[in-house]
Amino acid sequence: MIFGRPSLFGHVSSGIVIITFNAIILTLNGNTGVAAYGVIANISLVIVALYTGIAQGAQPLLSRFYGTGDQRQVRKVLHYAIMTILPLSCIVYLVIYLFAGPVTAIFNNERDPSLQQIAVTGLKLYFISNPFVGYNIILTVFFTSIEKAVPAHILSLLRGLILIVPMAFLLSKLAGMTGIWLTYPITESVVSLLGFVLITKFFKTTRKEKNDEN
Repeated sequence: MIFGRPSLFGHVSSGIVIITFNAIILTLNGNTGVAAYGVIANISLVIVALYTGIAQGAQPLLSRFYGTGDQRQVRKVLHYAIMTILPLSCIVYLVIYLFAGPVTAIFNNERDPSLQQIAVTGLKLYFISNPFVGYNIILTVFFTSIEKAVPAHILSLLRGLILIVPMAFLLSKLAGMTGIWLTYPITESVVSLLGFVLITKFFKTTRKEKNDEN
């Protein structure tokens, strides 16, 4: 049960984050701003689902190799997953950046110029987060797969609630809508840094334990 909590936290906190963002944006740019965020949130759901699919594809392999004590294969699967997500993230962001206008127009049926401008800017800033999001999802699933609940919970809670909500209030005060759009990439990049520290510490500890056994 405990190893399913990071996923549960992610789903519950995503709703809280969306409500928080909508409330802040409503005070900054009214219904038009909320509509622009709706465009971004819908696209974000698709991208996160893509990353989650890759992570879930790696999960049974990670669990199996960890269970058999094959650390070399564990590292290899994790490496393949990360090396799949990072270039994919860059490609997705490039597409979003180049076609932000046409993508927004699909959702902007009334051809509202204000909505178009806010959403296009938001798309270009918000999805800078892509590689960090993918990396964090992979690490969360990785730690869950090898029965390391604590780091999985830490990463899930930080990116899903504890860090992103106060960051949204702070950055919106400092930079308005630009601050809102940058909340997601800044939060995910900070969590990625922590995730890198955790994964490095894990492999160092594992290597040391193996050397001690030998």
